[in-house]
Amino acid sequence: MNFEFKVLLIELKPYLGGKILSRRCEKKVMVTGAAGQVGMYAVEFLARSHGVDKIIAVDIREDFGITVVNNALTGAAMHGFYPKIEFIKLDLRDEEETARVLSEVEPTVILNTSTLLSSFFYVPLIKKRIGKLGLRSHLAGHTLAKDIALIYKLMKAIKKSRIETRVVNIAFPDNSHAVLAKVGLAPDVGAGTLDLNAYYISKLVSDKLKIPMHNVWVTMVAHHAMRVYPAGEIPYYLNIRVGDRDVTKDFNLNELIEESNKATLYGIKNNASMVAASAVKNTLAILNNTGLLTNAPGVEGLPGGVPTRLSSKGAELVIPQGLTKEEIIKMGYEGMKADGIEKIDEDGTVTFTEQAVMLLREILKIDRKRMHLDEAEKMSEELIESYNRLAKEEIK
Repeated sequence: MNFEFKVLLIELKPYLGGKILSRRCEKKVMVTGAAGQVGMYAVEFLARSHGVDKIIAVDIREDFGITVVNNALTGAAMHGFYPKIEFIKLDLRDEEETARVLSEVEPTVILNTSTLLSSFFYVPLIKKRIGKLGLRSHLAGHTLAKDIALIYKLMKAIKKSRIETRVVNIAFPDNSHAVLAKVGLAPDVGAGTLDLNAYYISKLVSDKLKIPMHNVWVTMVAHHAMRVYPAGEIPYYLNIRVGDRDVTKDFNLNELIEESNKATLYGIKNNASMVAASAVKNTLAILNNTGLLTNAPGVEGLPGGVPTRLSSKGAELVIPQGLTKEEIIKMGYEGMKADGIEKIDEDGTVTFTEQAVMLLREILKIDRKRMHLDEAEKMSEELIESYNRLAKEEIK
């Protein structure tokens, strides 16, 4: 009798609620670029979040990556969280090895924070030089290569691995997702950009009306370019509600955007943590299938940012009342041009605007009018070399 009872326990052990338990049942988040400025914040935030069974921190820099993991484990324990965190040294440029690791780990959600050149490094350098060319923006699209090179490799590796996973990507999602969508490799959703504006606008409205911030709901359609031009020059949609009351007309929307830009564009001192918070919010919504309504860039391979619903299925565009999908797409592409990208061909070839070509040629000494996805890594090397040269000029 005892023997039969023990056998029964052994047979029942792999089941819970009628589902077979396995590694895949664990809710696992892989953070690529975990040793970067945004990545290390993301690991810290995830380590203190409910609903995460395991975090896999991935980076090419082993020493600092292990430090990030140790810091997150220790800090989380101080706050009463004891997550499982593992570090894996990995070069995302190696598609075969990346595919192998993905097959072994099977992450539920991948949060990509990797890039080949940090915006915190290059933006101050270029901003000092654009005035002599008569430019009013640093035309962020000219550095698309450094952001899209690794996420392009990662998405191809995911396809090779044949795993089921969702991808949250912070590497220039306003533009990179529209390019990757042309070849069927767009991540599910981005983070940052208009999401930072939306939350800060909620704060401004809550302060003015003297109500809790969580009572304010902001809906936005806007491209990243809105954050680097004077408010009103780049097309956008903004709606503000308090409960069931539309209070949009009670505010000067351009002033709200201008103030939110100033508050969320200070650079590495605070922007990295905000972008990580946005990315982790979106990651947790997908991981835990919450159906969260939020604002996010790069949804459904569209340029710019839009209202979206996040669940285990990924990201779904939510079209605001009074707008059409065609109008949303038009706003996105207008913003993309303001960022320095003229058009995207069906094969993933990006053509830069005349202004971006001038910036590349005159300041960075790079002679390019267009870039195919397969040239992104090479152009990244060119950008890194040019910006390192500018940085050395700063020292002299």
